[in-house]
Amino acid sequence: MAGLFISKKLLLFLTALSFLVIWILYMNGFHEYFMPKKTSAWIIPKYRRMENSSNWIVVTANVEPTDAIKYMSTLPKWKLLVVANSNTPKDWKLADCVYLSLAEQHQFKISKLIPTESYSRKTVGFLYAITKGADTIYDLDDTINLLSDLDDLVKREIFEYGLQYDGKVVFNQFNHFGQSTIWPRGYPMKKISENGTNRYLVSSFKKPSVLQILSNGDPDIDPVFRLTLKPTKTSLNISFDNAAPPVVIPPGVFAAINSQTTLFHYVALWAMVLPITTHYLHSDIIRGYWAQRLLWEIGEFVGFHPPDVYQTRNNRSYALREDSRRSHFDPNKLIDFVIDWKCPVALRFFQCVNLLSGNLAQGGYWQQEDHQLVQAWIQELENCGYKEPIRKPFSDKNVIKHFNSAVYIPAEKKIIWKSKILQQSKWNQLLGMTSFCKDTSYQIKSSSLASVTFPDLLLVIVFNFPHYDNIPYLQLIYSVAFRHIVYCGPNMERFIKASKQFANKFTFVESVVDNGHCPYTCLSAAMKMNFDVQGYFMVADDTLLNSWNILKLPLDKIWFHFADLFLFKGKTNPWHWWQKPIGQSAMNKAWRYLYNVSADPHLKPVVDKFVHTLLENNVHKGDAIAGPSDIVYIPRKYKNDAIFLLDVFGGFKVFLEIAIPMVVNGLEVRNSSVHLEGQYLWYDGKREKVPEIFKSSDIFLHPVKLSNIKTNLKIFFCKTYFPFTINEMQTKLHSLSKTNE
Repeated sequence: MAGLFISKKLLLFLTALSFLVIWILYMNGFHEYFMPKKTSAWIIPKYRRMENSSNWIVVTANVEPTDAIKYMSTLPKWKLLVVANSNTPKDWKLADCVYLSLAEQHQFKISKLIPTESYSRKTVGFLYAITKGADTIYDLDDTINLLSDLDDLVKREIFEYGLQYDGKVVFNQFNHFGQSTIWPRGYPMKKISENGTNRYLVSSFKKPSVLQILSNGDPDIDPVFRLTLKPTKTSLNISFDNAAPPVVIPPGVFAAINSQTTLFHYVALWAMVLPITTHYLHSDIIRGYWAQRLLWEIGEFVGFHPPDVYQTRNNRSYALREDSRRSHFDPNKLIDFVIDWKCPVALRFFQCVNLLSGNLAQGGYWQQEDHQLVQAWIQELENCGYKEPIRKPFSDKNVIKHFNSAVYIPAEKKIIWKSKILQQSKWNQLLGMTSFCKDTSYQIKSSSLASVTFPDLLLVIVFNFPHYDNIPYLQLIYSVAFRHIVYCGPNMERFIKASKQFANKFTFVESVVDNGHCPYTCLSAAMKMNFDVQGYFMVADDTLLNSWNILKLPLDKIWFHFADLFLFKGKTNPWHWWQKPIGQSAMNKAWRYLYNVSADPHLKPVVDKFVHTLLENNVHKGDAIAGPSDIVYIPRKYKNDAIFLLDVFGGFKVFLEIAIPMVVNGLEVRNSSVHLEGQYLWYDGKREKVPEIFKSSDIFLHPVKLSNIKTNLKIFFCKTYFPFTINEMQTKLHSLSKTNE
């Protein structure tokens, strides 16, 4: 009997084990090997059961697979999810993607709440991706063509540094990226005539939880405005400034955010649900305003990235414009409502989400069905294990840190048609020069009117003292060559006052330069603005740069005037500046700080590399190297290390002519760097003989006081320097292009 009893126990154990194995196999899709191909509608095919990923692209499909969608399906670290609706072709098919048919969407209860023809069925796709482990979801349109590797984009948009908008209520991202005459779909019409502000804060912050990437080509502009801009079906070819700094907007400020090219990170995946009762042209816009208000409750924010995609609209996209005439949506009222809305302190975050959703329904901004959809959405999120965000104030010190105040003026771009691409001319610049030189003989070659391509770098012009009245002259001198110029110096209010007299607006960042002792803080500030350029070229406002001579210089190497450098071995030296508090004393403090901070595992590699590179350049620990430092170029690859070192030396107010040579010699082995040929004019009478001393073959001449540009130096600029700027540069660019061919 005992043996029989044991056999029954063993039989029960084996039976239970068998059921467990069958259940595990079924959940992983192995049932398809033993079942007919036509299974129940709610069963997900095997290959989709296995589609777990942290990065997802979600699109809908109303036409056969486009080239854009085909490319998305090839990205190795991203899963493409195509969500069907009743408008999707019945035979839609594409390898290497997850296709979620209407039948397969029924596995989620929320599917029953969304009309089958609705664009909002994308919501089911978002939920599917979340259940499969999504940390990042890229909400895309099928008309979007990706221009770069998404992995690079996600890494770049960490936003270690950048700009925070310092205005109020509404932000126009199109204006920030160089298109001031257009506005995005969903932008409040009453705000279009308002100039807003160009004030920003240079900041460091964690990556935005919601990031919209701008699109070149035929982007998502206001549909009614599109009709006035271009009544035909010819595609627009709008171009935004690719080098413009990324930007975030703080609480209290809204922007129109669409579902055509927007990244959502895990903490904001709850914000992806699309309302169903609103007009489909406004569904994602209303979602955006609703989500932005709720992001404030968890210390999160929205950011905008320069164009990384190109949008080409199909015929259906243009047909949607006609619907805009019949739809009515006033974002002004919605913004006024949500900006005044408050969530009781005692409520959890999802309770706030539910409360605002209900309040919007009560106010008629959407309907009760949308409130019910949000409730079902939250329940689905909780069921699949999505972690509810914790409420916290946006002012949390871990979120953001401000370094500098700035005025940012975008590099304006022109609207052009595919059928008629217009070359950007230099007319404004040439007219400025000829107007300034109207009483002199000024000859310009016809070839100078051609479009030029200059090295992609940021020119940083530094003022030791707030002589900002000279900025228009500096702009006249350099804007032919440099598309992006940042002026920097002390006292923002002095700049604002001076700029009221300027015919044009200019980008300016405020920095403490300590009466000219540490103007290199401007270089750090400009780097933190995070322009997408190949390098940063700092020039003193009284250094005359012959820009036509830098065309062939390598952009991945440091440029510096290495002549006249001298080394301090920690001993007493009679040099005037070495005896000052900003000399030996400040340098010793900086060295002690570097010794101490090297204990930090995150900073140790930077400090060790700095010390090692200095040693290769014959500068030992505790030593210092000094020399003239009114002009220096640092490539982008050294940006983060340069910011750290410049901030260390700036923190101890180390003198310019020590700090810059130390940074330069600590970033790159001197034999690999580029020596800038030029002239430093000392106090021997040569400063009064600029026209005679000037050499067009040099890189620079220092100092050249622009206070004299309207008097004794005017003939020199009009007859010598400006013709070289225009004609010589064009000749060298033409020669360079021939060489590259």
